[in-house]
Order: sequence, then structure tokens, then C-alpha cells
Amino acid sequence: MILQLAWKNIWRNKVRSAVILLAIMLGLIFGIWVVAFTNGMVNQKVEDTINTEMTLFQVNTQKFVDENEIEYLFADSALESQVRRIPEVTGVSPRILLTAMVASPHKTGGAQVTAIEPEKEKQVSQLYKYIPDSMGNYFADNLKNSVVVGKKFAEKYKVQLHSKIVLSMVNLDGEQVSGAFRICGIFHTNNPVYDEMKMFIQANDARTLTGIAADSIHEMAIQLINYKNSTVAKVQPQIASFLKDGVVVRNWKEILPIISMYTDFMQVELMIIVAIILFALGFGIVNTVLMSVLERKRELSMLMAIGMNRKKVMRLIMTESTILTMLGGFAGMIIGFIAVLVTRKTGVDVSATFGSYQQLGISTLVRPLLTGTQFIIIAIMVILTGILSAIFPARTAIKMNPVEGIRE
Repeated sequence: MILQLAWKNIWRNKVRSAVILLAIMLGLIFGIWVVAFTNGMVNQKVEDTINTEMTLFQVNTQKFVDENEIEYLFADSALESQVRRIPEVTGVSPRILLTAMVASPHKTGGAQVTAIEPEKEKQVSQLYKYIPDSMGNYFADNLKNSVVVGKKFAEKYKVQLHSKIVLSMVNLDGEQVSGAFRICGIFHTNNPVYDEMKMFIQANDARTLTGIAADSIHEMAIQLINYKNSTVAKVQPQIASFLKDGVVVRNWKEILPIISMYTDFMQVELMIIVAIILFALGFGIVNTVLMSVLERKRELSMLMAIGMNRKKVMRLIMTESTILTMLGGFAGMIIGFIAVLVTRKTGVDVSATFGSYQQLGISTLVRPLLTGTQFIIIAIMVILTGILSAIFPARTAIKMNPVEGIRE
């Protein structure tokens, strides 16, 4: 009975109810899309970072982590095969990490050099996909002393494909050594800072230049089937069990805690944005329901006079508010979710508006993303908004004096 009365009361003033429903619906569509857009931007940044700039796990000696000196190496002969046997592991790549002075015919400066085994590196990094066909290849020719550099580096040092550069670094004996390298590929990621400072050479060339032994490395990069917290938490202890004293394994959140903090903060901030939108819409719902109550003051007074207790009156008003909120809220959520699916498939190009974001390593082609957890939280917030918005109008109704209400 109460549900039927509430439904009829909502549509007594069709225009007023339609306006507030439209407001709730549009507010939710906007809120959900903003959440999904920002979530997609953050998610894209994390994916790009994990797939190109680093990996889910890195194994190093603790001294190398602390001091970043060339002599802090460890042997990987048995470790690599042990790690590969973990079911969740999709790739393992040994690396030698060097700091070098770079000289081109036009400029000199510093760079971070990563020496790799190209085929193994493809298992943990998608950097090779960022080399356009017109910009060479990822060590496909396996030529000695070849180097892959970033687009920003090429622009800064005024070099191009097949140009020669000289790398100078310190070997294991503490002596400065130099080698001439020819550029075989130029990559272009979403992070110009990375493109400017990072370059890659083959591990054999680095060993010849620095005297590092064949089974010694600075880092073992490890990639998993996904970067879910549960997967990372499961695999990390398994890797740690294989390590010798002085060698540590760090996950991506430990390596770059600022990105982890940023993603966690953004999740909270996005829910706050939705809460603010619903808070504002709540005032509209309160106003609509309160006006409906005041217009029906005589009717509600008569119901109470003939025996309807105040609890049922309160339930009636709260049911009206909840139905009104849920109709507009869930319609807005469904339309908003469809909008997210459509724009996720096509992507949203924000280069014209947010082109400067690329300087922070954030892609300007954003694919909005709404997680199941976020959708459920928003649904709960919609229901709570409807219930809370009914409290004041309901209290106003039950405080009425039936006798005075009937006389009006």
C-alpha cells in the first residue's frame, strides 16, 4: 500500500518530478564519466610505466639499490630458471645498468644505459612496439655496438637513425672506457623525460666494454600475467625464497611509491567527487519532496487523523524520496556506464586540451575505465542519498498537528 501511494504521489506533479529526475540522471552521468575518465588516465599511466619504463618486479643487490655502483652485481645463472617456473611469471630479463656520458657531433651530456638481451627484454617490456617502422628496429640486425635511443634524445643531440654516438663510462676496475655506437632504432613513448634520458645497448657489448662477467647482472626484471595486488602479493615471497643474502626483490609500488600513492589517492578523490555531486543533488531532492509534503498537508493530516501512525507516514515520505532518487540515479548510472563503454572502445583524444600532460608521461589518448567496485560504491551512495534526503521532509510531515492540518 505504501509503495503504491508513494508511486502515485511522485507523479502528482509530473513536471517537477521529471525535472529532478533529469537533474539526478545528468549529474550521475557526468559524475560517472569523470570518474571513469580520470581512472582511465591513471590506469594508462600505470600500465605505460609497468610495460615500458619498469616491470612488476626488479631483483637487485641491496647495495646497488642504495648506491647504484657498477661493482654491485649478482649471478643469475640459477635464479632465472627458478623464477621462470613460477606459473604467474610471463617474462624474465637480465639487465646491466650503467651511467654514461654521451657525446654526439653537436652535444654532450649524461644518460642512463640499460644493457639487455633483446629477445628476453621483449618478454618484460613493450618498448620495442614504440619504434615506428621509419625509425629503425629493436636490435633486429644484431649488429655489434648498436644502440636504441628515444626521440627526445635524438632531437636534443641532433642525431638520427644510423648516426654514431660515443658512450663513456667506468669499468669494473674504476677506469674510464669509451665506445662508439651506431643508432639502430629510435623509440617514442608517452614520457619525453624517459625518451631523453634512457638508451639501450646489447648486454654482450656492455660486458666487452666494462669487463662484467657473462653470468653477472645488476638487475633481473620480472613480468607477470597481470599487476593485480593479489597476484603481486602471491608471487613476491616465492621470488624472495630463491634469493641469496644481500639480494632483494621489489615490486613496482616499492620502486615507485609516488605512483602507488597517486593511484590510491585518486581512488579516494574520485569517490569524493561523486559524493559532492550527490550532495548537491540531495538538496534538489529535499526541496522536491518537501514541497510535495507541504502541498499534501491536509491529506497527510487526514490520514493520521483516521489512524495512520506517524511511522507509516514517515515510511511513505522516505519511500517517495528513495524511489525518486533510485529512478534518476540508476538511469544515470546505466547511461553513464554505456557512455564509458563507448568512449573506452574509441578512446578520448585530449591532446588539444591537455597536451601538457604528456610532459608528465601521461598519454593524451585516454580510455575511460570504471571498475566493478567503483560501480557498486556509487550505487550504494545513490541509495543513501535517497534515504538521507527524505529525513527532513519526513520529520516535517510527522510533526504536523492533524487537527490544524485538516482545518487549513
